[in-house]
Amino acid sequence: MKLYNEILAAIESLEYKENSQLPSERYLSNKYHVSRTTVRMALNRLSQDGYIYTVHGNASFVQPQVFEQPLSGFYSFTDELKNDNILIHNDLIDYQVIQLDHMLAQKLNYPVQSAFHRLIRLRSAQNYPLMLETTYLPKGRFHQLNIELLKNKGSLYEYLKRKYDFHVDHAIETFRPIMADRKERELLQISNSIPCQLLERYSYEEDSIAEYTYSVIRGDKYIFRVNLK
Repeated sequence: MKLYNEILAAIESLEYKENSQLPSERYLSNKYHVSRTTVRMALNRLSQDGYIYTVHGNASFVQPQVFEQPLSGFYSFTDELKNDNILIHNDLIDYQVIQLDHMLAQKLNYPVQSAFHRLIRLRSAQNYPLMLETTYLPKGRFHQLNIELLKNKGSLYEYLKRKYDFHVDHAIETFRPIMADRKERELLQISNSIPCQLLERYSYEEDSIAEYTYSVIRGDKYIFRVNLK
Protein backbone atom coordinates (compact mmCIF):
# COMPACT_ATOMS: atom_id res chain seq x y z
CA MET A 1 0.00 0.00 0.00
CA LYS A 2 2.93 2.35 0.60
CA LEU A 3 4.16 1.73 -2.95
CA TYR A 4 0.57 2.08 -4.24
CA ASN A 5 0.34 5.52 -2.58
CA GLU A 6 3.77 6.57 -3.88
CA ILE A 7 2.85 5.79 -7.48
CA LEU A 8 -0.60 7.34 -7.08
CA ALA A 9 0.97 10.55 -5.74
CA ALA A 10 3.27 10.63 -8.78
CA ILE A 11 0.25 10.27 -11.06
CA GLU A 12 -1.72 13.01 -9.28
CA SER A 13 1.27 15.38 -9.37
CA LEU A 14 1.57 14.72 -13.14
CA GLU A 15 5.04 13.24 -12.77
CA TYR A 16 3.43 10.41 -14.72
CA LYS A 17 1.11 12.09 -17.23
CA GLU A 18 -2.11 10.77 -18.76
CA ASN A 19 -1.61 7.92 -21.25
CA SER A 20 2.13 7.89 -20.53
CA GLN A 21 3.81 4.56 -19.90
CA LEU A 22 4.87 3.82 -16.34
CA PRO A 23 8.46 2.72 -15.72
CA SER A 24 9.14 -1.00 -15.87
CA GLU A 25 8.65 -3.30 -12.89
CA ARG A 26 12.44 -3.65 -12.66
CA TYR A 27 12.89 0.15 -12.52
CA LEU A 28 10.18 0.58 -9.87
CA SER A 29 11.61 -2.29 -7.87
CA ASN A 30 15.05 -0.65 -7.80
CA LYS A 31 13.71 2.86 -7.19
CA TYR A 32 11.56 1.91 -4.20
CA HIS A 33 13.74 -0.97 -2.93
CA VAL A 34 10.98 -3.56 -3.00
CA SER A 35 10.56 -6.91 -4.73
CA ARG A 36 9.04 -7.16 -8.20
CA THR A 37 6.22 -9.17 -6.63
CA THR A 38 5.37 -6.14 -4.47
CA VAL A 39 5.53 -3.88 -7.53
CA ARG A 40 3.21 -6.22 -9.43
CA MET A 41 0.71 -6.27 -6.54
CA ALA A 42 0.71 -2.45 -6.30
CA LEU A 43 0.20 -2.10 -10.07
CA ASN A 44 -2.64 -4.63 -10.02
CA ARG A 45 -4.35 -2.64 -7.28
CA LEU A 46 -3.88 0.62 -9.21
CA SER A 47 -5.39 -1.06 -12.26
CA GLN A 48 -8.37 -2.36 -10.27
CA ASP A 49 -8.99 1.13 -8.89
CA GLY A 50 -8.92 2.67 -12.37
CA TYR A 51 -5.70 4.69 -12.15
CA ILE A 52 -3.72 2.72 -14.73
CA TYR A 53 -4.37 0.27 -17.55
CA THR A 54 -2.26 -2.46 -19.12
CA VAL A 55 -1.66 -3.17 -22.80
CA HIS A 56 0.64 -5.48 -24.73
CA GLY A 57 1.05 -7.83 -21.80
CA ASN A 58 3.16 -6.05 -19.21
CA ALA A 59 3.25 -2.34 -20.13
CA SER A 60 1.22 -0.12 -17.79
CA PHE A 61 -0.12 3.34 -18.72
CA VAL A 62 -1.74 6.16 -16.75
CA GLN A 63 -5.52 6.16 -17.14
CA PRO A 64 -6.84 9.57 -18.31
CA GLN A 65 -9.57 11.36 -16.39
CA VAL A 66 -12.83 10.84 -18.25
CA PHE A 67 -15.72 13.32 -18.42
CA GLU A 68 -19.21 11.86 -18.72
CA GLN A 69 -22.23 13.31 -20.51
CA PRO A 70 -25.72 11.94 -19.75
CA LEU A 71 -28.07 11.81 -22.73
CA SER A 72 -31.38 12.00 -20.89
CA GLY A 73 -32.35 15.29 -22.54
CA PHE A 74 -31.10 18.39 -24.35
CA TYR A 75 -27.83 19.56 -22.84
CA SER A 76 -25.07 22.14 -23.07
CA PHE A 77 -21.47 20.96 -22.60
CA THR A 78 -20.67 24.12 -20.64
CA ASP A 79 -23.65 23.83 -18.31
CA GLU A 80 -23.23 20.10 -17.69
CA LEU A 81 -19.58 20.47 -16.74
CA LYS A 82 -20.40 23.47 -14.53
CA ASN A 83 -22.87 21.28 -12.66
CA ASP A 84 -19.89 19.07 -11.75
CA ASN A 85 -17.88 22.16 -10.69
CA ILE A 86 -15.71 21.85 -13.80
CA LEU A 87 -15.20 25.05 -15.76
CA ILE A 88 -14.80 24.80 -19.49
CA HIS A 89 -12.43 27.05 -21.40
CA ASN A 90 -12.98 28.04 -25.03
CA ASP A 91 -10.23 28.98 -27.48
CA LEU A 92 -11.60 30.56 -30.63
CA ILE A 93 -9.69 28.97 -33.51
CA ASP A 94 -11.59 30.72 -36.30
CA TYR A 95 -14.67 32.84 -36.94
CA GLN A 96 -16.10 33.77 -40.34
CA VAL A 97 -19.36 34.66 -41.99
CA ILE A 98 -19.63 32.24 -44.90
CA GLN A 99 -22.02 31.42 -47.71
CA LEU A 100 -23.27 27.87 -47.85
CA ASP A 101 -21.94 25.69 -50.62
CA HIS A 102 -24.12 23.02 -52.25
CA MET A 103 -23.17 20.32 -49.76
CA LEU A 104 -23.89 22.40 -46.64
CA ALA A 105 -27.03 23.90 -48.17
CA GLN A 106 -28.40 20.43 -48.78
CA LYS A 107 -27.39 19.24 -45.30
CA LEU A 108 -29.01 22.23 -43.58
CA ASN A 109 -31.99 22.59 -45.95
CA TYR A 110 -31.17 26.23 -46.74
CA PRO A 111 -30.69 27.92 -50.14
CA VAL A 112 -27.20 27.89 -51.62
CA GLN A 113 -25.16 30.97 -50.63
CA SER A 114 -27.22 31.60 -47.49
CA ALA A 115 -25.12 33.56 -44.99
CA PHE A 116 -24.06 31.67 -41.85
CA HIS A 117 -21.81 32.38 -38.90
CA ARG A 118 -19.13 29.69 -38.55
CA LEU A 119 -17.30 29.36 -35.25
CA ILE A 120 -14.51 26.87 -34.61
CA ARG A 121 -13.69 26.51 -30.93
CA LEU A 122 -11.31 24.29 -28.99
CA ARG A 123 -13.06 23.37 -25.75
CA SER A 124 -11.00 22.35 -22.74
CA ALA A 125 -11.68 21.40 -19.12
CA GLN A 126 -9.06 21.40 -16.37
CA ASN A 127 -6.42 22.21 -19.01
CA TYR A 128 -7.35 19.09 -21.01
CA PRO A 129 -8.51 19.71 -24.61
CA LEU A 130 -11.80 17.80 -24.95
CA MET A 131 -13.26 18.63 -28.32
CA LEU A 132 -12.88 20.68 -31.47
CA GLU A 133 -16.29 22.16 -32.18
CA THR A 134 -17.49 23.77 -35.42
CA THR A 135 -20.85 25.56 -35.23
CA TYR A 136 -22.97 27.05 -38.00
CA LEU A 137 -25.66 29.64 -37.18
CA PRO A 138 -27.94 31.30 -39.78
CA LYS A 139 -27.16 35.01 -40.00
CA GLY A 140 -30.76 35.77 -40.83
CA ARG A 141 -31.75 34.46 -37.38
CA PHE A 142 -28.70 35.66 -35.42
CA HIS A 143 -27.63 38.96 -36.96
CA GLN A 144 -24.48 39.60 -34.90
CA LEU A 145 -22.40 37.63 -32.41
CA ASN A 146 -20.29 38.97 -29.57
CA ILE A 147 -17.18 36.98 -30.42
CA GLU A 148 -15.17 38.38 -27.50
CA LEU A 149 -17.73 37.01 -25.07
CA LEU A 150 -17.63 33.57 -26.66
CA LYS A 151 -13.84 33.39 -26.77
CA ASN A 152 -13.40 32.25 -23.21
CA LYS A 153 -16.02 30.86 -20.83
CA GLY A 154 -19.23 32.01 -22.43
CA SER A 155 -21.96 29.46 -23.09
CA LEU A 156 -23.13 29.83 -26.68
CA TYR A 157 -26.65 28.63 -25.82
CA GLU A 158 -26.99 31.03 -22.89
CA TYR A 159 -25.78 33.91 -25.03
CA LEU A 160 -28.22 33.10 -27.85
CA LYS A 161 -31.03 32.65 -25.36
CA ARG A 162 -30.42 36.06 -23.76
CA LYS A 163 -29.79 38.04 -26.93
CA TYR A 164 -32.11 36.32 -29.42
CA ASP A 165 -34.62 34.41 -27.28
CA PHE A 166 -33.26 31.18 -28.76
CA HIS A 167 -35.15 28.09 -27.60
CA VAL A 168 -34.52 24.65 -29.01
CA ASP A 169 -37.74 22.77 -29.73
CA HIS A 170 -35.93 19.55 -30.53
CA ALA A 171 -32.51 18.32 -31.62
CA ILE A 172 -31.08 15.35 -33.47
CA GLU A 173 -27.62 13.98 -32.69
CA THR A 174 -25.58 11.32 -34.42
CA PHE A 175 -22.32 9.73 -33.23
CA ARG A 176 -19.71 7.76 -35.09
CA PRO A 177 -16.08 6.81 -34.42
CA ILE A 178 -13.35 8.52 -36.42
CA MET A 179 -9.60 8.97 -36.42
CA ALA A 180 -8.68 12.66 -36.18
CA ASP A 181 -6.60 14.27 -38.92
CA ARG A 182 -3.19 15.83 -38.27
CA LYS A 183 -4.45 19.34 -37.42
CA GLU A 184 -7.18 17.99 -35.15
CA ARG A 185 -4.65 15.79 -33.32
CA GLU A 186 -2.36 18.76 -32.77
CA LEU A 187 -5.15 20.88 -31.29
CA LEU A 188 -6.50 18.04 -29.14
CA GLN A 189 -2.96 17.03 -28.08
CA ILE A 190 -3.41 13.36 -28.89
CA SER A 191 -1.38 10.75 -30.70
CA ASN A 192 -2.53 9.10 -33.92
CA SER A 193 -3.47 5.95 -31.96
CA ILE A 194 -6.25 7.58 -29.92
CA PRO A 195 -9.71 7.35 -31.57
CA CYS A 196 -12.24 10.15 -31.47
CA GLN A 197 -15.99 10.50 -31.75
CA LEU A 198 -17.67 12.68 -34.34
CA LEU A 199 -20.85 14.22 -32.96
CA GLU A 200 -23.25 16.03 -35.27
CA ARG A 201 -26.11 18.02 -33.77
CA TYR A 202 -29.03 19.63 -35.60
CA SER A 203 -31.01 21.98 -33.34
CA TYR A 204 -34.46 23.11 -34.46
CA GLU A 205 -36.79 26.00 -33.75
CA GLU A 206 -40.13 24.67 -34.92
CA ASP A 207 -39.21 23.04 -38.26
CA SER A 208 -36.15 25.15 -39.14
CA ILE A 209 -32.53 24.32 -38.31
CA ALA A 210 -31.28 27.11 -36.06
CA GLU A 211 -27.91 25.56 -35.25
CA TYR A 212 -25.70 22.87 -36.74
CA THR A 213 -22.60 21.70 -34.89
CA TYR A 214 -20.12 18.96 -35.51
CA SER A 215 -17.56 18.15 -32.86
CA VAL A 216 -14.46 15.98 -32.90
CA ILE A 217 -14.31 14.63 -29.35
CA ARG A 218 -11.44 12.81 -27.67
CA GLY A 219 -12.43 9.20 -27.20
CA ASP A 220 -10.09 8.80 -24.22
CA LYS A 221 -11.51 11.79 -22.32
CA TYR A 222 -15.25 11.95 -22.92
CA ILE A 223 -17.97 9.34 -22.81
CA PHE A 224 -21.73 9.53 -23.33
CA ARG A 225 -24.18 7.67 -21.12
CA VAL A 226 -27.87 6.92 -21.52
CA ASN A 227 -30.21 5.17 -19.08
CA LEU A 228 -32.61 2.80 -20.82
CA LYS A 229 -35.87 2.08 -19.02
